Amino acid sequence: MPILFSKTRLFSCLVLLPVALSSSWVFAFDPVDDIFLKGLAEQQQHIISSRHELPDWLKPKPLQLDPLFAQQLRKGITSTSPSAAGASLKATHEGHWIFVSFGMPVEELKAAAKEASESGAALVFRGVAEGENTGQLANRLADAIKGIKPIPGAIIDPLLFNKMAVSTVPTMVSVDAQGHTRRVRGLPGFNWLDRQDEGDSGQKGPVYAISESDMIGEIKRRIATTDWEKQKHDAMDNFWKGQGEGLDLPKAKTDRERLIDPSLTVTQDIYHPDGRLIAAKGQKMNPQTLLPMRQVYIVFDGTQKEQIDLAKKLGEVAARKMKPVVYLFSKLDHKKGWEQYNVLAGKMGAPVYQLNKALMKRFQIEALPTVIEGNGDRLSVREIGGGVVP
Repeated sequence: MPILFSKTRLFSCLVLLPVALSSSWVFAFDPVDDIFLKGLAEQQQHIISSRHELPDWLKPKPLQLDPLFAQQLRKGITSTSPSAAGASLKATHEGHWIFVSFGMPVEELKAAAKEASESGAALVFRGVAEGENTGQLANRLADAIKGIKPIPGAIIDPLLFNKMAVSTVPTMVSVDAQGHTRRVRGLPGFNWLDRQDEGDSGQKGPVYAISESDMIGEIKRRIATTDWEKQKHDAMDNFWKGQGEGLDLPKAKTDRERLIDPSLTVTQDIYHPDGRLIAAKGQKMNPQTLLPMRQVYIVFDGTQKEQIDLAKKLGEVAARKMKPVVYLFSKLDHKKGWEQYNVLAGKMGAPVYQLNKALMKRFQIEALPTVIEGNGDRLSVREIGGGVVP
């Protein structure tokens, strides 16, 4: 499959998503869920997924392209013209291709780009240089073809290089509506090539070695030589280092309870799947009256043994009242990372989640440990300062 140049990364990196408890509330229809737990479940899934994070070499970070260049480049790639770059998947499609490389002198590469621009052909690269990613290659190409309009489409397609048996560059290939293929090494132009007999017309100009390695072959080589077990362990060991220091909240000095109004203003019309309007934009809604919070949220500092023990006891009290418990830690000892995370989960006998700023603001959490649960149309936020389970 060809790789298209755009601002999109070849692979996406893992991002630990914050719990989405903002003013743009998403309506929940499942009666056994509440909006808070749903967000936490998504966060937990990302923590679990991080254990299978891709190695660094499979996560290129393209440089930012000039917006105009990126826009025009995408336009050239996604054109529905038969000579567009997208037609490269099947050599039997009518179209024009110029196989190029940065092993060519800049003036030769610019001449190939000019021909591609005038004929609607696509520039085809075999891969990227060692230590380079697709974004950097696109930036180099943008510099090389500056001033040429319209900007030609460009792709990386090692399979097409192999299919057309391209061994030197530039090589021009033309396929007509009947599937007849014509090729030539050099840059005599498509006006000349399309008038030739089907087949190979030989060399009509200077040619150069291909400097980029076969991208498919390079990926296979790296996969074969990668220590995946080490990559997995490294990803697990480094995960918590990227999570920052956590949230530093003071220890509660006294017992205190506050009742907060969880009402939200709807930012856009909300419809039921059957088309009924549930809430109009601008309307104020209270999630507690629509989907009461069933869970008890217990928030504590994961680095303080006293708070961990108290959180466990608070959870046992809630469980005896037949209320589901959700444990959230404000911070962990990142040096111990997964070891401490697993110890916490084991002690609580349940999954544990990381408190983030959005959740802290939503629940107005000011000190720890704190217990949050529904109370009528309000939320009860109780700080436990005495160290005694109420």
